[in-house]
Amino acid sequence: MRPGGAAGAEQAGSVRLEDRGGGRVDLVIERAHRANALTSALARELEHHLRQLAAFVQRGAPEGDEVACAALPRVVVLRGAGRHFCGGADLHEMSRPDVAGGARVVRGVRETLRASRALPLPVVACVRGAALGAGLEMLASCDLAVAADDAVLGMPEPHVGLPSVIEAALLPGIVGLTRAREMLLLGDSFPASRALELGLVNRVAPVDGLDAAVDEIVAALLRHDGETLALQKALIHRWSNLPMDEAIEAGVGAFAQALAGEAPGRAMRSALGRRGSRGRSSPDGSNG
Repeated sequence: MRPGGAAGAEQAGSVRLEDRGGGRVDLVIERAHRANALTSALARELEHHLRQLAAFVQRGAPEGDEVACAALPRVVVLRGAGRHFCGGADLHEMSRPDVAGGARVVRGVRETLRASRALPLPVVACVRGAALGAGLEMLASCDLAVAADDAVLGMPEPHVGLPSVIEAALLPGIVGLTRAREMLLLGDSFPASRALELGLVNRVAPVDGLDAAVDEIVAALLRHDGETLALQKALIHRWSNLPMDEAIEAGVGAFAQALAGEAPGRAMRSALGRRGSRGRSSPDGSNG
């Protein structure tokens, strides 16, 4: 179910929200004629959708309403229309003499990626073609990423006289300081296979198998309790901003919070039941 409306597809401006059913929602950047490059307006629109989804999930379903509960979004897939994920910030807007215009783009992208990290749902990047500059930063702000083998990634800002900012700050923690320096100072692009080696994406699939690879990850996420995943995502985000001792303590608090809910008890009883059934069966499957 999409926030504030019926199931189906909704299009406004340059972002399309698709309710795929079963708890999956796709956000599609619809600017294929510009390789889905981000303008300040497009960034605001994407941020708006992400914050609407967060508010919708946080309101939740009425207690006992299983139909409404089943309709709640549980996984978001972020992808670009056409042949590219996102070619970066829009150079037409960035190159205007008005310095404030370029700053608007940067601020808009910053708020969009902050909304992605704060969303209490796993966000999966579905990447083909270009994921450059702000596009690679958007990928890095997602929780998981699957790339097609035609994907090209990089931080090309040095080639246009600009430093890499915003989510580029995440790169040393993802790829290591030495490799981050190479990416940010040289500005070279690289293929999906290299992105997999660097830890920027979780899987690489053939172009014609990309959707199936994303579907597989989404299905795995949907098998888990939504509140558990939201708690884990928030904890991972906190870990990146805390000293080690405080990060560990935050984990202890999150563990206690989870135990106070229903999901752990339900899952552990189910696991114990399966273990008991196996113990009562002989190797050939008979009882006794």
